[in-house]
Amino acid sequence: MMEAFMGGIGSGARRSTHIGNVEQMLALDIRALRRLGVVRPGECTCDTVQWSIGGLSVSSARLRVDLSDIERDGVMAITGDMPGGAINQRVAVEMVPSPFGGHRCYFICPMSGHRCEVIYYAGGRFGSRDAQRLSYAVQGMDEVSRARRKVTKLRGRLCGSGGQPRPRGRNRIDTVRRLREAEREAKTLYLDRLRPLAD
Repeated sequence: MMEAFMGGIGSGARRSTHIGNVEQMLALDIRALRRLGVVRPGECTCDTVQWSIGGLSVSSARLRVDLSDIERDGVMAITGDMPGGAINQRVAVEMVPSPFGGHRCYFICPMSGHRCEVIYYAGGRFGSRDAQRLSYAVQGMDEVSRARRKVTKLRGRLCGSGGQPRPRGRNRIDTVRRLREAEREAKTLYLDRLRPLAD
């Protein structure tokens, strides 16, 4: 009679090594491109996209989006000088009929073949977050870092940063209350971390 053992080398969930955070990568969001008028079902458009950090231009690329045939899916051609060299890549665009009329557009990741709304530039080409093995910055944070990030976001909201208006009336009172709670939580977590060091 044979016994079955669980565990051992190669068992369990496969782990993937993440190469970076999405916040650090150049990205193309099809929803933003549609709002800007670059992605228009039934039309072929050309435009230049520029990425900047702190107001300084980092890179730019020329986009040609051909969605002229509504019965078939389209294609987006990306050309330009990107960090790490020139790029000349084509990305399929799928148009899905919306139940209320019109179409919803998705990129088809050139690396995995899955639908996605955002593609990221890494390793000399654009691809989805999963295909590029990217993670979000908060996934690598500990409790104290997350608590401090929450405090920073709430302070920014009170100042009206990020193009958002400053909260007024009851919303402001609620935001101030949440900020005070977040500050207490961050301080408590920080002191709990220091306590073993003092012993």
